[in-house]
This record gives sequence, structure tokens and C-alpha cells, in this order.
Amino acid sequence: MEYVIKFLADFEVPIYLILGIVAVVYLRRIVISLEEKRTAIFGLEREAAQRKVTAAASILVLVGLMTVMEFVVATFLAGELAQAPTFATSTIEVLTTPTTTLSGSIPSTTLSGLIPTDATPTPTIYPQAQIEGIDSQCVNDILEIDSPEHEAEVKGVVEIIGSVNTPSLGSYRYDFSTMGEPKWQTIAAGSGVHIDENLGNWYTSDLAPGPYMLRLVALDNEGSETSTCVIVVNVTAEE
Repeated sequence: MEYVIKFLADFEVPIYLILGIVAVVYLRRIVISLEEKRTAIFGLEREAAQRKVTAAASILVLVGLMTVMEFVVATFLAGELAQAPTFATSTIEVLTTPTTTLSGSIPSTTLSGLIPTDATPTPTIYPQAQIEGIDSQCVNDILEIDSPEHEAEVKGVVEIIGSVNTPSLGSYRYDFSTMGEPKWQTIAAGSGVHIDENLGNWYTSDLAPGPYMLRLVALDNEGSETSTCVIVVNVTAEE
């Protein structure tokens, strides 16, 4: 169902165009059939013309219902789908420390005592925007946007995939802004730990082509911002 909603939202304009053409064709058939009924001499001719009018009117009603359905899906359901938070259970990874054998007089038991058992890997800095005045702290598997990638070209419905796994995480949101002086506009929000998962969707069809900043914001349990990850993407026009 989610893919159907995405399809209808992404191709909203072409669908309206097709429905409009069908409506014009059958409206013309109604006009022609009414004229045939008016000029008909025999009763059978009038009945045949009336059947054509009824059939064409039924098609017009169906087109109208499909237009309303497309409007509801593209305007309301697609927006709710983008804002619906997804919940995930964090996965605990067991870290194993390899045993290294060194030649020399130091016993292996002494070496193992020098290696802390609770050691964690050093976070890897993730590709991100380097813009003066813009705070960005993208960190691999902690707070990052995997897709779209930094400086990538996007259009239509953009699926945002990334990680939100910051300490004291309460929720997250993602915003966008034009370049220059930032004017952040919230796209949607969610909650729960996510690692390389879908965080939501961004609908860019109504945006003017050009570069935009995309920001992922982590918030604590009190709703205060704890860290942000910012990348730059180029929105292109749909064909």
C-alpha cells in the first residue's frame, strides 16, 4: 500500500492530465449523443442516443471519483505517510577482542590485562556539509544520513535512510532549507533508535530546482536538541 501511495503522489500531475483528457473525450460524447437524441425521428434512435448519454455520464462520474481519490491520496495520505514515525529495536552487538600472539618475554596473560574489555570503536566522521555557521556532527552509526548522499541529485519522493543512535535519545526530526541564511522547515519527525534504516520521506516535487540543506536533528527525552547532521543535496526538475 505504501508503494501505491508513493506512486500516486509522485505522478500526481500526469494522472490529473490523463483524467482530464478522458473527461473531455466523454463530455464531447455526451454533447454529440444529446444532439443525436434531439434530431432523432424514431423512438429507437432516441433510446440508443439516451443509452450513449448514460454510458458517457457514468464514465464522467467515475473520472470525477478517481480525481477526488488522487487528490486525497496525494494531498493527505502521502503527507501522513511521510510524517509517520517508524519504530525500531536497537540491536546490541557483541564486541570480541582478538587474541594476538607476540614473540618476547611478556606473558599473554599480562597483555590481556592491559586491553580493556569494554573498549568501543572510535566513531568515524561521516561525509557532511562544511558550511560556516552551520553546526554538523554526522557520525557513522550514531547520527548520519546514508541516503541521499552528500551532494547527490534528488527529485520526486526522496527516501531518507540513516542512523539515529545518540545518547539519551528521545526523538528525531529532519528539516530542509535553502542555501545561504538557513530558514529550516520541518519535514517530519520520528522516535526510536534507527541504524541504517528508513527515517521517512521527503517530497521535493513542489520545490524549485537547486541546492538545499537537509538536516537530521537528534533530541533528548526533554525535547532539547543534542546534535545535528547536515548534508547538501541538489533538487532537480522532474521529467
